[in-house]
Amino acid sequence: MGTIIGVTKTKIKTNEGNVLYRRVTTVQMPNGKYRYPVDYYDATPGTVEVSDQELENLRNPIYKQVL
Repeated sequence: MGTIIGVTKTKIKTNEGNVLYRRVTTVQMPNGKYRYPVDYYDATPGTVEVSDQELENLRNPIYKQVL
């Protein structure tokens, strides 16, 4: 594993009104090279309501959605 040098966070607001944070971590590996893993996490307060159509899309495999 490497040593964490620093973390930068960027606030992103989508068109739907959701708030996401983009987190970039600077990691120095044992061989001296740097890596910059990126992850996103949701910061919208409260629960998010999922519609019946979205649930149906999640239940069906992708090949059924394409057809």
